[in-house]
Amino acid sequence: MLELMKLELRKINIRTYIHSTFIIFIALLGFIYLLAYIPRVNPSDPNLELFGTYKNIVSLFGALSMAVFCVSASVMYSRFVIEEYTGKRVILLFTYPTSREKMFFSKMMIVTLFTILSMLLCTILIYLIFGLSETFFPLVKDTITYDVISKAITTTMIMTGLAAGLSIISVTIGFIRKSTPAAIVSAILLCSMVTHISSGTLNSNTAAIIFMAITILAAIYAVKMILKKINGMEV
Repeated sequence: MLELMKLELRKINIRTYIHSTFIIFIALLGFIYLLAYIPRVNPSDPNLELFGTYKNIVSLFGALSMAVFCVSASVMYSRFVIEEYTGKRVILLFTYPTSREKMFFSKMMIVTLFTILSMLLCTILIYLIFGLSETFFPLVKDTITYDVISKAITTTMIMTGLAAGLSIISVTIGFIRKSTPAAIVSAILLCSMVTHISSGTLNSNTAAIIFMAITILAAIYAVKMILKKINGMEV
């Protein structure tokens, strides 16, 4: 499996996705500072109190980060899976001296691992930078406590799982329809739904955990659907 993954990386210019991840990192870093600064725009507005605590900022930031990386992963999956199994490319793909299952899973593993690692790395770095700056030049009238750190860790793990699972479901829709835009649009719609629900439960991770469990199960089923279609393809 590892050798197949290395071969896939040689075929695809992974630097493109690394560069896009760096751009995402910069954008999300700016976003978390924007969330922290919003209450200062109009301190007397009670509606802006939502952004006045670190826990709420973590929840809102986590939801957006999940959506961004989910869409990014769906783009990668489209390149690694949808485009590879459509048109003339699939003929060349099936001539490789390895099973279809191993070839497919090598592609899935590359994107899944890249998504999880890049999201975790970006999120951790952003929280470290933001936390250090808040120690010396605070924007939020709140205190970083153990509960806030615990909330950040839990939210990050949940949202990373959601991003990986939702992107797999979205690419399955795109694979069935043989359409990259369908995969990307599905990712946006799914993330919008989950983000909307998450924003309504800022002080509880229960809903997010339930959705993550359901999403992972649905993603496993989706992978089986794609694999079944691939095994049924005629060259």
